Amino acid sequence: PEREARGLSFFYSPLTLISALLPSFSSGGPYHPAECCLTYVSRAVPRQRVSSYYETSSQCAKPGIVFITKKGRYICANPRGGWVRDYIKELEE
Repeated sequence: PEREARGLSFFYSPLTLISALLPSFSSGGPYHPAECCLTYVSRAVPRQRVSSYYETSSQCAKPGIVFITKKGRYICANPRGGWVRDYIKELEE
């Protein structure tokens, strides 16, 4: 299934969906399907609106950084973008 988040697309890979239907034998905790970025935001999001971030799964077709805004919106960004690296550095401090 696809989900739209502020003009950016996320999808659950078929392998992820199949895995979610199978019983989990891992003790790693609850299963969370991987979200992948299909497109990137075209310009920088104001830094004061971003509260956290995470990297998309290595199983995704293209790499991505997902910024989560203070209003709970998810925004996909290109990890090669200068502003993206700057935001990550600031969030890690």
